[in-house]
Amino acid sequence: MPSPHQIEQTLKKVNSRLAVAEAEGLHLAVAEHRLIDGWLYVVVVPKRPGVRASDHARVMSQIERALRQKGEDKVLLVPELED
Repeated sequence: MPSPHQIEQTLKKVNSRLAVAEAEGLHLAVAEHRLIDGWLYVVVVPKRPGVRASDHARVMSQIERALRQKGEDKVLLVPELED
């Protein structure tokens, strides 16, 4: 079970990666996070309308892969798209 400090550090890493994506024109943000059964679920939403679902999924997949390479394997990024 990750500590509050570990969760904060993971969220900082996610936000840092999202900032890189934003610099490339893909505007996403963390909306919320939940810890369930030892897994950290991070909900990622578009900051602006018009974000393509495939781009959204690609960025989240890249972030999850980067986290796993650093040993953070119980983190799932969950997309939430506008209706």
